[in-house]
Amino acid sequence: MLTFDALLGQGHEDEPLAHYAKLMGTYLALSAGAFALMERAGRPLPSRIPLRDAALLGLATNRLSRLITRDKVARAVRAPFTDVEQDPAGGTHEEPRGEGMTRAVGELLTCPRCAAMWASLALTIGYFVSPRVTRGASFLLGAAAISDFVNTCYAHVISAGGK
Repeated sequence: MLTFDALLGQGHEDEPLAHYAKLMGTYLALSAGAFALMERAGRPLPSRIPLRDAALLGLATNRLSRLITRDKVARAVRAPFTDVEQDPAGGTHEEPRGEGMTRAVGELLTCPRCAAMWASLALTIGYFVSPRVTRGASFLLGAAAISDFVNTCYAHVISAGGK
């Protein structure tokens, strides 16, 4: 009989793959369920989304995923799933901890690209249910993302010797 472990390639022994699969299943169930509920409630999905709204949701997704995975104010959410380590430059870095689902959630909460899928889902559902409110929240998050980018550019200019 072929087992799950027999299907794994080299190097996956320490990864919580079954728990990753559970998180992916949860994501798929939430998205399919939300879209099905909207259709059933008579709120069909739009046939097209204006480019400006897609760009705004993209910026908002970026900022929301960074807020979840990097900002100190969200550390309280990450703390049950991560350990904080000092880096050589004097800052801190969070690493997923534990095993099983704790580690899988820790991986999700420390990975901006991973969290972006969940943030995007929340913003997209919000956009389909209440476009005006979601545009307002996305504008706020998008403005913060642009500000972060500009601040990073300033920091690079200053560290390169410019004033």
